[in-house]
Amino acid sequence: GGMGGAQPLAAVMAGACCLAVECNPDSIDFRLRTRYVDEKTDSLDEALEMIARWTEAGEAKSVALLGNAADIFPEIHKRGVRPDIVTDQTSAHDPVNGYLPQGWTMAEWKEKRESAP
Repeated sequence: GGMGGAQPLAAVMAGACCLAVECNPDSIDFRLRTRYVDEKTDSLDEALEMIARWTEAGEAKSVALLGNAADIFPEIHKRGVRPDIVTDQTSAHDPVNGYLPQGWTMAEWKEKRESAP
């Protein structure tokens, strides 16, 4: 499943900052090209720094974080970060094509979709 553009775009349109977690780098690059997300990173620290900087400046922007929400959200909680809105970009309605199980690589996921859907 591809990262939906609606959530980060809607957050920015509403005047908020958005951290969108996405496991597929191609989806992130597509959303950057189509301007549905403002920035990308593969570092949670960098993403949180961006959001803190934008919030301090009163800017509404979005950042796509390359990662698995199953890993990222517990880490955010562990750090005591309390976002106003939490979302991932998983197509949860499509467990074969839209969900990356925790601990799997993209390559493993793609192979398993073919061999053991």
